[in-house]
Amino acid sequence: MMSDSADPSKTPLKKTPLFERHIETGARMAPFAGWEMPVSYRGINEEHTAVRSASGVFDVCHMGRLSVSGSRSLPFLNELLPRDVSKLSSGQMAYSLLCTEAGGVEDDLAVSKLQQDDYLLVVNASRAEVDSEIILGRAKEQSDVCIIDRTSSTGMIALQGPQSEQIMQEALGIDLDELGYFRCRELKWAHSSVLVSRSGYTGEDGFELIIDRGDTVALWDQLISAGAVPCGLGARDTLRTEMGYCLYGHELTTDISPLEAGLGWAMSLEKPSDFPGKEALRLLAAKGPRRHLRGLVLRQRAIPRPGCPVLLGDQEIGSVTSGTFSPTLQKGIALALLQTEALENRGSGAITIDIRGRQHEADLVKPPFVQSNVKSIKRTKK
Repeated sequence: MMSDSADPSKTPLKKTPLFERHIETGARMAPFAGWEMPVSYRGINEEHTAVRSASGVFDVCHMGRLSVSGSRSLPFLNELLPRDVSKLSSGQMAYSLLCTEAGGVEDDLAVSKLQQDDYLLVVNASRAEVDSEIILGRAKEQSDVCIIDRTSSTGMIALQGPQSEQIMQEALGIDLDELGYFRCRELKWAHSSVLVSRSGYTGEDGFELIIDRGDTVALWDQLISAGAVPCGLGARDTLRTEMGYCLYGHELTTDISPLEAGLGWAMSLEKPSDFPGKEALRLLAAKGPRRHLRGLVLRQRAIPRPGCPVLLGDQEIGSVTSGTFSPTLQKGIALALLQTEALENRGSGAITIDIRGRQHEADLVKPPFVQSNVKSIKRTKK
């Protein structure tokens, strides 16, 4: 018989530095990746709309933060990730992946070059332990690479929405007009050091802030006092689905390749360094993946959910990986992994999603489902 100490269901949930604030604010809490996290405060639709129209603030302290430093940190990362990390300049970020030897995905992550031989990896909470084991295992025999897990010693907050820059200026007295998208900078606020990146998971302008754990609550309070609306994981999910962004465990798994998920742009398959999955991914790129991630918009009012079959006529051609009701479009939307050959030979056949035994017609679209406001930042701020 399994003892209580070995039973995952009996393991106490971890709490972020903002846990008490969530309780005081009346957030609806739920387990997520071993953490007790806020799902919503005022309601998912209201929080979603706040981010699209003004600004929302998210507790993302549960995400893993790994420091990679040392004289061999650059070649180490180039032998770990499919992205060509050598192309990053100091203060620049990149979206990347951690792949299996077979070409699947262990996790997706952000890599930042803080300065020479000093990098930061931000990984998904649900994969943090797996990632750490892989990364530490590869670094074990390299004395000139130092890996430090900074998750428990720091806090992380995401501020997202068109008014985010204004709120940062008002709340923290920090002018970030010159900070470009996917750029980061270490700044001083009060007596604290804050790593600020212009990035996010919503399609809106915004910032992610990493600060000492003990100063996280003060930073959260300051942002809310300046007008940011507290938002939970529910709105974070509807926002990222509207943008067609991948979520590990849905659009990315060890059985789904980055090429199937449409992430070929995030890899440098021709770079000299070998990395896990390089040969498998090059072979797949040469022949083309048999599945592709696509977007679907329902014509009738219904909500697709992960696992719902997608049909072309009477033929099942794939399934929904993520589905929700879009607060912006007021329609059901879905990301789905669909057979490439079936799509190429589709003709005029109708695509439907089977939701609880009922067929709902859907239009095939290329995500994002709504326009991103990040493009203007990319053009104007380097």
